[in-house]
Amino acid sequence: MKWSLLLIGLMSANVWAHGPTPQKTDESIQVNAAADAVWKRVSAACGIAQWHPQVTACVAVNDKQQKITLKNGKQLLQEIDEVSASDMTVSYRLSGDIDLEALPVSSLNGKIKVAADGANAKVTWTARYYRAFTGNEPPAGQDDESAKNAVDAFVKEGLQGLKDGRQNAAAGKTGWRTKICVAMRPVFKSLGMSVCA
Repeated sequence: MKWSLLLIGLMSANVWAHGPTPQKTDESIQVNAAADAVWKRVSAACGIAQWHPQVTACVAVNDKQQKITLKNGKQLLQEIDEVSASDMTVSYRLSGDIDLEALPVSSLNGKIKVAADGANAKVTWTARYYRAFTGNEPPAGQDDESAKNAVDAFVKEGLQGLKDGRQNAAAGKTGWRTKICVAMRPVFKSLGMSVCA
């Protein structure tokens, strides 16, 4: 009898002791431009500041990290895991402490892929993430639905920006620093110096 009660108790605890479930966003769009031209925009260092409507600025922190500023003034630290020219794919993740007013997630891994579609391009953006609150009973704004709505909107707006051939006005104002950082980084690195931090 003791063992059966213990077993029932453990099973009940497992039923109630669950954290967040993984969420996903998978969106794609056709862009009326050659795949190579679209890939050039997607793969450019801090290029997201030029075509994403929600991004007002992007600064290269180092070879792999970019600090993205959104319309609401909040920032995200994006770490580039891989840029594959052969697959026309950029893989990234959010790192550091994620500002919940930027995106209500606790972690996020994403991938943007460009593929030829006849004379045009097909861009697919996938993201895998967890809600902001990692325990049970998340507060409003930190639940699965809030995370999915926010990431879905961010991805869809970015894809639409690429489709529209968007050129953000703000990108031109802040782009000089990024261009210098990208151009001079190998020189500074060879001298053992860290710049653009």
